[in-house]
Amino acid sequence: MAIRAVCVLRTPCLLGVVITIGGMATTALAQSQPLVAKATSPAGSFAVRRAAAKDFVVPPTNADLYAGDLLVALPHATLQSPAGSVTVKSFADYDGRSPLPILETALLLGPPEKGLDLVFTLDRGRVDITNTREQGPSQVKVHFWDQTWVIQLDEPGTRIALEFCGRWPAGARFRVADPKSETPAAVPVATLVLLVLKGSGQITSGDTTVAVSAPPGPAVMEWDSVHGGSAQPQKLAQLPDWANADQALSERGQKVAAAVEKFRQARAQNPEAALQQFLDSPEPLEQRLALITLGALDELSRLGQALVNAKTLDEWDFGITVLRHWLGRAPGQDQKFYQHLITMRDYTPAQAKTILQLLFGFSPNLLQIPETYEVLIDYLGHEKAAIRNLAAWHLIRLVPEGKNIPFKPNGTVAEAEKTQHEWRRLIPPGELPPARKKK
Repeated sequence: MAIRAVCVLRTPCLLGVVITIGGMATTALAQSQPLVAKATSPAGSFAVRRAAAKDFVVPPTNADLYAGDLLVALPHATLQSPAGSVTVKSFADYDGRSPLPILETALLLGPPEKGLDLVFTLDRGRVDITNTREQGPSQVKVHFWDQTWVIQLDEPGTRIALEFCGRWPAGARFRVADPKSETPAAVPVATLVLLVLKGSGQITSGDTTVAVSAPPGPAVMEWDSVHGGSAQPQKLAQLPDWANADQALSERGQKVAAAVEKFRQARAQNPEAALQQFLDSPEPLEQRLALITLGALDELSRLGQALVNAKTLDEWDFGITVLRHWLGRAPGQDQKFYQHLITMRDYTPAQAKTILQLLFGFSPNLLQIPETYEVLIDYLGHEKAAIRNLAAWHLIRLVPEGKNIPFKPNGTVAEAEKTQHEWRRLIPPGELPPARKKK
């Protein structure tokens, strides 16, 4: 089970000086954008990046938040609109029950609009929105992908959850963007789920407004970037397990929650020291939380270095998951990573293309031809550790019979060649893996 959550909210126009510790800012001064919210969870819950700044700020409790702020929040971090009419809470799926593969939550706070309590872009992840007025409805405008929905929460206590995620479909082909080409660039597939947890509301998209209410009413609306959304919400008899706050956490879920709280407390004291402590931790859950944070903060160089230097297969495997998640965030992430590999990591264009394609994965049809496995096994001897590691990652996942073949993510080329020899014995050229021969 993945640790479900690090939250992200975006910012413009920082005025003043930022004090940094180890590259992560801890204090920021005046802000030229309008005040739109206040952080109401304990210190260390959020990291905020102003639009004109390069560093993230870890604000104290009750910090002011401004239009354009990008915040990276730990699970259960909360913010309120200035008048206290709406509360937004980042949510964690500690037990892996969510319908979407959520690792983190990202929000971009928008400028205030007349008649609305809050405006934000849900970039990724899950938030719960609650009407916290003393009486009457509250309204929130939510942007995501190319959509804009206005959500009315009819009465105090009404809660509506949103989950949003983008990902590349298996077998997508990476191509370097060509501005002269008439062929549209490939993009990830985005999916959103809206669920009414309590009370009732109205969802307006364009000229269409639909009424929603908690189970047993019409409680669920779904949308994706391929098919769009359904015309009417779906009725539910009761809340699903993933959204039921009364659902008891498993033993593992409790451990994940404890790791998150430990990280929050450490980050409140020294953000950089906390991140490094968790990266170096022998505890897999703490390593995972640090890897998620690197991805959420766009620390690609450090994430890549963590993959190359991974001491355990668990750390290496989950780091690749985080990187694939980062690529699926939004259109253009693949092009950003391609340029990062060439300009910052000194890969050739051909090597960068190979890495992207390995991160995208393979379609079911490609997994039924011997050439796919021949190529992966050939890559095990590649001079670049990233390509060796990604090839091994696919083989270990695709071929259970090879799970006992030794592999070190931080191993030498010579060690990788020994691994390559063992894989060629298991899957000779021109043949499929043993399990796939039976299909």
